[in-house]
Amino acid sequence: MKAKRYLLDSTLRDGEQSPSVTLNAKQKIKIASLLDNAGIYQIEAGIPAISTEEKNTISKILENRKNAVISVWSRLIPEDIQQATEVFPDMVHISIPVSYVHIYAKLRKNKSWLINQLYACLEVIQKNKVKFSVGFEDAFRSEFSFMAKVADILTEYGVSRIRIADTVGIANPSTCRNLINEFSALTENKIELGFHAHNDLGMAVANSVETAKAGCLYVDVTAGGIGERAGNCNLAQLVYSSSDIFDWGLNAYQAFELQKNIIEIIKER
Repeated sequence: MKAKRYLLDSTLRDGEQSPSVTLNAKQKIKIASLLDNAGIYQIEAGIPAISTEEKNTISKILENRKNAVISVWSRLIPEDIQQATEVFPDMVHISIPVSYVHIYAKLRKNKSWLINQLYACLEVIQKNKVKFSVGFEDAFRSEFSFMAKVADILTEYGVSRIRIADTVGIANPSTCRNLINEFSALTENKIELGFHAHNDLGMAVANSVETAKAGCLYVDVTAGGIGERAGNCNLAQLVYSSSDIFDWGLNAYQAFELQKNIIEIIKER
């Protein structure tokens, strides 16, 4: 019997960060419907804090949804998380920068600030009683001891899932396997793990397969692998390359058909 793994499609969030991709509300709703009908487990529908229009579109996706889990993405900012809760998603995903480069150089903050900011955000989550997951942004350039400290805090607040993100696309299959094994040991397999790949070194699919082998239950994909810079993990290629090992909820033919139909919608003007 094949091991069950779950696809999280981020075409509507990370995929739209491709320089050539701009989706209107009608396109987003059509794409979400295709993903839902195809059996994709989770759809990352967007970022509510962007605009009222984005919130309205996400609300429409939630209204039309039949089976898929609908999540929204948020920065580590209490006001953004509050905006996210207002569309009543199934889950709010909070991105947490954990590398020295992202905290000190990109944000011009420090680790103490990040911990305080995390507590402030978790208060908003608790107040609104919403299910949440977190992403460790730039995990592969981070100190494991600091990620462990953050994971301990999250565990106290009942986090359901931690997503390991190769934000700048520097990982390879062996580093992916090692980090997932470390996290599994750290959390004693009590927290579900996910993986978010970028394709800068052409390894997004290979890395995603390896993390699934190492025990990650959730793997992020986009249609055609679109996304910022070199893109994300290609939905159809992932299913095709590993459908003999994992049950992704759809077969390779269905994945390629779904991807083709989504790309056609993206090209609509």
